[in-house]
Amino acid sequence: MFLSVVFTWFRYAAKAVATGFIFTTLLPLIFGLTLGIPTAQVLGLIASTVILQANAAFVGVGMGIHPAAILTIMTLVEVGAVLALYFVCDAFAFQSARVGNLLKRTEEKMKGVPLLARYGAVTLLILPVVPPFGLYSSVVIGWVLQWDRRLSFVFITIGWIGVATFLIFIALGFVSVFV
Repeated sequence: MFLSVVFTWFRYAAKAVATGFIFTTLLPLIFGLTLGIPTAQVLGLIASTVILQANAAFVGVGMGIHPAAILTIMTLVEVGAVLALYFVCDAFAFQSARVGNLLKRTEEKMKGVPLLARYGAVTLLILPVVPPFGLYSSVVIGWVLQWDRRLSFVFITIGWIGVATFLIFIALGFVSVFV
């Protein structure tokens, strides 16, 4: 029994690490190499995206990377982070009785609000924009509230692309926030 739990948890952890590595590092590096962007700049943008989230747009513009490349690299990092976080959350739910009980209580409460259960994932459009929540919290909120994973992923990504694009425009001087 214990060995089965360890193997299952290891499987979730391996999925999280592999997905995170492929989308947050490997694909952006391949993309950067294809476009002739120096590896150090791509790695800098990746690290900035992981740490600063959407504000990494300012770093990318400051490094002189083309705006479309910035958006693509940042979105690949976002996709990897979201998918990896889902796998990590699944691993904790599988292993922790407390998390499992939290999910059961949440599921019971969500049954009382069918509209929120059905359309709640749409709110994930704006959560990546809101500073206290951001990208990482959006994933956990959608996961805890047990919203449709694919729909949540789509809305988080759309919100991410929107805020990243807006910040790139600000960094390029097309949008003035404070006049």
